[in-house]
Amino acid sequence: MTSAQKTPNFWAILSDTWRVINAQPRHFSVLSILFLLPISISSGVYPFLFPPPNYNNINNSNSVPSQLIIQFIYLLFAVIFGLCGGASITHTAIHGFYGEPVGIAAALKSIPVSFLPLFATKLVYLVILWLIFSCYGILIAFAYGGLLLFGVQLDYGGPNFVAFLVVMTVLLMAATIYIQVGWCLSTAVVVVESRWGYAPLKRSWYLVRGMKWVVFGTLMLLAVPSGLLSMWYSSMVTKAAAAAGSGGDGIWTVISCGFVVEMIVCVCVWTVASLYSTVATTVLFIYCRAAHDGGGDEMAAFENGGGKFGRVYAQVPYNDDAV
Repeated sequence: MTSAQKTPNFWAILSDTWRVINAQPRHFSVLSILFLLPISISSGVYPFLFPPPNYNNINNSNSVPSQLIIQFIYLLFAVIFGLCGGASITHTAIHGFYGEPVGIAAALKSIPVSFLPLFATKLVYLVILWLIFSCYGILIAFAYGGLLLFGVQLDYGGPNFVAFLVVMTVLLMAATIYIQVGWCLSTAVVVVESRWGYAPLKRSWYLVRGMKWVVFGTLMLLAVPSGLLSMWYSSMVTKAAAAAGSGGDGIWTVISCGFVVEMIVCVCVWTVASLYSTVATTVLFIYCRAAHDGGGDEMAAFENGGGKFGRVYAQVPYNDDAV
């Protein structure tokens, strides 16, 4: 790996992510409002669409079909807006990285081109994950049976059983994170290189070689705060649902102004985190492709501030006439 193709450090990725977004703030704001904000709002409102957990609701079979319909609509909504946001923001970030102006119209036009390939890729991704988890479940069953054959006591709630569950859970989480790191560039591969299905996953796995720790650090920095916020919000919703269930009233009756403010804060943070995660992944893709595919000249020109790919972060005009 030449000096021009050297592995970027963690802070270089974050710095370039900030610069790309800061170069076109209104553009990214519009795309976030159009595609990411609705997902965040729906995620915040989604728990309130179900009745509080109590005995009557549990035994009411009539509520099951309506709940399934709500879940299906939410999933369909999140998938459509997520794919549209991923395609348009990635397209903008690729051009913005090199200081090339991109208008809203051009970003929106990239959605029809990438939507179906992205959907096919995500579907393959989920199928592979399902197969991995299924095989892991079978492995857990064999491991559990093997321990019993060797005379290990695995009483439910006992220390050995708890230790067994902890070890299996940690291994599953480690495998999931490892796969996520390897496939995190698949969206950028689909948008930029027009691949779909299993090919973007394989390509992403190849590109992150030698940069897994940088990718891992970037993903963790962006995912952990959002995940902690989601846990905090879930605890608030659980308490509200418990209060509504104990009082026999709807969950909306226990919502206060303070809760609404907290929900708005969560929605805003989720939206911003999603935007930065998408742009950071695109920046990682650019660096990884330059490192593995001989893009050193292009990256060197960008770093030195010369030529078409000079390090220019000019404020891009907000209009639809840009490329």
